[in-house]
Amino acid sequence: MLTLRSVACIAAMLAVSVPAAAQNKPPPKAPAIAQTCSACHGLKGISTTKDSPSLAGQPDIFTQYQLVFMRDGQRPPGVMAGIVKTLTDENIRDLGAYYAALPPPPPFAKADPVDADKANAVMGPRRCANCHKDDFSGQGETGRLAGQRPDYLIKALKDFRSGARRGRGMGAMMEVSVTLEDQDITLIAHYLAAKP
Repeated sequence: MLTLRSVACIAAMLAVSVPAAAQNKPPPKAPAIAQTCSACHGLKGISTTKDSPSLAGQPDIFTQYQLVFMRDGQRPPGVMAGIVKTLTDENIRDLGAYYAALPPPPPFAKADPVDADKANAVMGPRRCANCHKDDFSGQGETGRLAGQRPDYLIKALKDFRSGARRGRGMGAMMEVSVTLEDQDITLIAHYLAAKP
């Protein structure tokens, strides 16, 4: 018969062993197609290329949707036009799972210092955290913004504001971005880029 003391001991051992097992988990294996992506999005999904987003830590379904939107012409693919038209559904599922399993990017080192109160004054009424979460790590169909390149965030917000970027969430993003001035967009982008 288990006593309260033995149950507590077993629980303590399990609590200690779970984090150790998680730390020993091997990094995810990159699908072959990810080699093509790394030229712009980085070897570990952390971009070093202007206007190219980091993909590491992005929610799986978000990455999948973006690739489908570009492949199917709902979102302009830009320099990815030649790549996305060759992606199979399996490639897209593999890429979504792979990038979601990678550690997210650290705060962007070259982000301009931003007054958090000013950034929150601009973002608060737009309820950005409702979709992107309080820590801006993204969820489901909504992208991770924390640690993202500020130049990419600026481009994305301007594209939403002008209607150039389409896809899921377009209505909400156009509504929150249409009244943003360029200086507001820059402020938001550098604030989010510096977040862990």
